[in-house]
Amino acid sequence: MDGPGLSRRELRILVEIEDELRADGRLDRAMRTMRRGPGCLLDRALGLAVRVPAAVLAVLLALSAGLLLVAADAHSPAVPAAFALVWAPTFALSATRPIARRRGLRP
Repeated sequence: MDGPGLSRRELRILVEIEDELRADGRLDRAMRTMRRGPGCLLDRALGLAVRVPAAVLAVLLALSAGLLLVAADAHSPAVPAAFALVWAPTFALSATRPIARRRGLRP
């Protein structure tokens, strides 16, 4: 840091502020454990899930239901494979959107 250091009075005030902040246990723990990790990946996934329009989720749900009904009658391995390909993102979006809303994430 360039320039003159802090005066004794300013250092004392800074120490008092730090002591008051350290008294807050949740804040102190959050500051000590700040890092990017698996939680960051989950937050990014939740943020992306919220940005997907609800109409896309509705179409995926309808397509999944339709493919499930067709798969019950068809004997081709392609239909269950198509259902699995459509069902995976449908399930992921259906599971993450309520979690993201609960955490207060908005599009």
